[in-house]
Amino acid sequence: MRPILAVVAACALTWMSGCTKIAARDLIREGNTLYHDGKYTEAIAKYDEASQLEPDGVTLFWNRACAAESFVLKMRDPTRVADRKLYTDMALSDFKTWIDRLETATAADHEAYLEHRLALLDADERCDDLLSYWLEKHNAEPKEEGWYSVISRQYDKCGRTKDADQWFVKRTIDFPGSVRGYLSLAIRKLEQLYPEPDSGLQYNANFSEDERIAIANDVISLLDKATQIDPKFREAYTYRSIAFTQRQLARRYGDDPLQNTAQENLNRLFAREDTMAAWRQQKAICDIDQLKECPQPEGAPCCTLPPRPLTAEEEAADVEQKKLIEAEIAALAAGVEEPDPKGKGKGKGKKGGK
Repeated sequence: MRPILAVVAACALTWMSGCTKIAARDLIREGNTLYHDGKYTEAIAKYDEASQLEPDGVTLFWNRACAAESFVLKMRDPTRVADRKLYTDMALSDFKTWIDRLETATAADHEAYLEHRLALLDADERCDDLLSYWLEKHNAEPKEEGWYSVISRQYDKCGRTKDADQWFVKRTIDFPGSVRGYLSLAIRKLEQLYPEPDSGLQYNANFSEDERIAIANDVISLLDKATQIDPKFREAYTYRSIAFTQRQLARRYGDDPLQNTAQENLNRLFAREDTMAAWRQQKAICDIDQLKECPQPEGAPCCTLPPRPLTAEEEAADVEQKKLIEAEIAALAAGVEEPDPKGKGKGKGKKGGK
């Protein structure tokens, strides 16, 4: 006969209640040992026996819930969905029993209960339950901006990308003075331009040049709103620099201006502008941080800014050249062919590309 059952038998006639509790607690201790050894189902079996002896207990429900939760969180076999659901239900039920039976549940106890409940719902991919919970929190505190990012992330985890996108936009509408709202939406859009892993590219080739420019423009516009609110919001400058670089990469033109069309030569000048704009964002960050250009004496912090892409003279020359090309394009659109200085008409050059 096992030691625990022997104890129960020895005192069954006089101290039945006390001995039953002793036996139950011995079973709980056995379950705890199994739990710490990672034998979760065996631990649960011990807690089940203990609950038969002491159904009004409190601790064993916490212990059994933790064992069931550990089984769920460490489950890696995608074919055992039914088992995962079974143990998730067990853990959720036992955590609820535990919190309900505590004589004086503290704020920390309620926080622990909520943390475990959300972890279980997430592990068992119960998207509807999680979304309902976060939406209820938002409805209870509609002026709490933090719920918007939580809800957006939850929609993403549930594979509902369009709903997530709507909540990123909704945040900027409901909190028009929030720099974080504009930044979050800008990053969301900018991530579309990031290259696929192992592509060897600096951009996402799944989008056309025009689409990439349009996305970059949206990002820049959102970040402009953020810096209008807070000119020293340095994260906006970081991502705006990336957006300008992505826009520059999307400009289509050839290496030889003589072989380019007028539009391609204009794109080349736009690309040079984007390069300068990206550099200026990095310069702005150094200015915000009040860092001087490197090197500085005695290893003092300094601005690790790359060399200026264009001189002031080159920028001025680009402005004048851009005016000429824009006039040429306008004339072509109007059906007027400008005379070539050498007596040759302006024809379309060979299409270049990056």
